[in-house]
Amino acid sequence: MTTSNVAIELRRLVKQLHDERAEHVKAIEAIDQTFKDLGLSAPQLKPVAKAQSNGPEKTTFPGRKRTRNSFTITANDFVLSFVQANPECTTAQVNEHWITEGRNGKADQTLFKLVKTGQIARKNIKGQRGSMYTVK
Repeated sequence: MTTSNVAIELRRLVKQLHDERAEHVKAIEAIDQTFKDLGLSAPQLKPVAKAQSNGPEKTTFPGRKRTRNSFTITANDFVLSFVQANPECTTAQVNEHWITEGRNGKADQTLFKLVKTGQIARKNIKGQRGSMYTVK
């Protein structure tokens, strides 16, 4: 393609994208009107964030922000104190306590670290899944 053909094709593509966007905006307005007619409030989504770079625009999903929590006690100390207070506790019990304290995910990695460093001992439960932990 010559430079002029590329420019023509690019203009055509930009116009097509603008037209498609206008159709989507009209469809959203129709959906919002339907919600209003039914006496419902339309779910309000945050505007899609745009990346602040010179590269292609990146978008994020509204309401899907991952955050890291900050706790006064470290994960290692938290699990270690629980195992000390509950000798021969199971992985499931540690994970249940982990979640009830508002921590994300599971305590499995922390348990593994404590076993690896020799701070707690792991013992398989015969005939069942999981392990029991005791402080060394």
